[in-house]
Amino acid sequence: MKKRFATFALYAVFFFCSLSLNAVDFGLVFSQNADVKVYAFDFENANYEISGILMPRFTALIGETGDLYISAAINYKATSLSDIDPMAIIPELTRTGISFNLEDTNINIGRMFYSDPLGITAYGLFDGAHISFITRGGNIRAGYLYTGFLYKERASIAMTPNELLSANTKVDYSDFVNTYFAPSHILIALEYDHPSIDGVIGLKTSIIGQFDTGDDELNSQYFTSVISFLGKYLILDVGGCFELIEYNNVITPAFAADVGLTFILPTKLEKQIKLSGRYSSGVSEDESIGAFLPLTTVPQGELVEAKFSGLSLLSLDYTGRLAQPLSASMAFTYFIRTDLGTYAYYPVTVSKDKEGFFLGAEVFGRLLLNISTGIRLNIGTGVFIPKLGNAAPDASMLWRTKLNLILSIY
Repeated sequence: MKKRFATFALYAVFFFCSLSLNAVDFGLVFSQNADVKVYAFDFENANYEISGILMPRFTALIGETGDLYISAAINYKATSLSDIDPMAIIPELTRTGISFNLEDTNINIGRMFYSDPLGITAYGLFDGAHISFITRGGNIRAGYLYTGFLYKERASIAMTPNELLSANTKVDYSDFVNTYFAPSHILIALEYDHPSIDGVIGLKTSIIGQFDTGDDELNSQYFTSVISFLGKYLILDVGGCFELIEYNNVITPAFAADVGLTFILPTKLEKQIKLSGRYSSGVSEDESIGAFLPLTTVPQGELVEAKFSGLSLLSLDYTGRLAQPLSASMAFTYFIRTDLGTYAYYPVTVSKDKEGFFLGAEVFGRLLLNISTGIRLNIGTGVFIPKLGNAAPDASMLWRTKLNLILSIY
């Protein structure tokens, strides 16, 4: 035991001696959220949630080409829902790792942020290694990533019914290993991107293999491409994803697509209008096509917060800077079921035999105030209106107000 400790201590000395002490930096981020949801102005039965995160971070240089980044967090949450612990305090290791920036190569090892080109398949923190090669003809990237050591709420993975049940089970410190960690998946990604071809066209493409190393054995492969056409006051993004799902020895294809048209207004302050559409396949009548199934659940909408599976969206949003410290946005989003069985949940409970495809619309506005360099206040409010659809037109409207305060110390 003493020999092992001495070896570890020796390695630690060499490691910290390699850090450039002149470049060591500490920081702290505190984020406080308040969230209130009310059906049909029934304030006595309103659902509230107060949550926050305290996240210290440490950075340092390693030699001339390396960077060390360490961050951790304490998450806390209080809620009015009776089936959830009234107060939960959860520790978490957030972005932490080492990166090396060589002349034409970038290497990241540790816990890092990763996203597929569309931001709908895999989005968030992952453990592993990622390498990028920068060439004149574009950038080539490869990654080997793992999810099984992440905090499950941060990972937001629910590909199967068992994983959904696990995600909705609160963390139990008496059974920490079985209730804290995210489902175990491996991602192998190969990507290519070119930011600007002749200053007009941008290209991103990727091949991602997802392998379930848990008990469900659901594997999937994603082939994604995004093309961007860049103009002086106009940006057109067109992207799609073809998925192969392997589950219970059956392979099923699925699809997703995303189109966005952004108008940049020629004003002194930054302002833009964006019209977009997003589609994910549902289960066809002959079951030859399946519901698109992403690894990460990226919520669609501020009130609906739906998983992007068997669902389509049409949206129009405005974003603009009203004054130097104040920005505002307003979004109108309409939700459509792609099939009649995949989506049937919150905020509108829809029977699976209900024939209506149109769920309704939400309107959500937001104000963002940069009070100072390290203080930012974000206030948003909106409503979901089921009567604008035919899936559940008699359901009550859902109102939501969100407040977020971020304090940063660097």
